[in-house]
Order: sequence, then structure tokens, then C-alpha cells
Amino acid sequence: MVGIIITGHGNFATGLKSVIDLVVGEQEGIVAVDFTKEDSIETLRNKLQLAVKELGCGEYVFFTDIPGGSPFKTSVEISIDRGNSEVLSGCNIPMIIEILFDRFDISAKELKDKSLEIGKKQMLAFEYQKRKVEEINEGI
Repeated sequence: MVGIIITGHGNFATGLKSVIDLVVGEQEGIVAVDFTKEDSIETLRNKLQLAVKELGCGEYVFFTDIPGGSPFKTSVEISIDRGNSEVLSGCNIPMIIEILFDRFDISAKELKDKSLEIGKKQMLAFEYQKRKVEEINEGI
């Protein structure tokens, strides 16, 4: 199983995990690590390393909020040190939910690639199109 670590500024990580737990139920092998204003970079590093140790998986995917932010950079450093880990930034709830059940059968790299694909597809915008009065009257 590939371990999932969600991290980000403020309560981003615990917020995402609470939504995931609500939608699909609590899942094993997934941990949220917040980077609050009280935390130093060293505190964040310790929290992330503890999350890796607690999960005890062979491979990990770190889902982070902002590219280049401290949670992202620290996750990258940990990933380089340990290997068999991937790091994503700009993550969203649908990309994590959709890969949760795939992580038992594919590698961290495959999971990362699939997550990126899903994340891009899930970004949608509502487009309001005002209909002409004539079109509305024709439908009546």
C-alpha cells in the first residue's frame, strides 16, 4: 500500500482529510500534517517524518497545497532522502478521493501520475449562458 500524507499551510491538510473521511469514511494509510503559524520548518520536518514512521509504508505520495511553499519543499527534501516517494502540489479533494482505492495495486509514481490526471480533469467552471426570450417562449 502506498501511504498518503497531506500537508499544507494552516489547517489545509486536516480540512481536506475531514472531507475525505466524511465522503468515503476513514481510510488506513492516510495522515494529515498541518503547518501552522506556530510551527518552524524544523517542526514541520519532524511532523512529516513522524507521519512517515507512523504509516510504515514502503512508498508515499505527499499531497501539498502551494508549489514552492514550506510544506512542499520540506516534503520534497524528505522524498529525496528516503526515495520511493512522490510529491504533488496544488492538490484537491477529488484527486485524493479517486486514488485512495488504487494505492493497493500501483506504485507511488503511478499514483502520482494518475492523481495529476484526475486533478486536472476535476477543475471545472460553471458557464452561465443567458438564453434569448424567444428560445424560452418556444420551450413553453
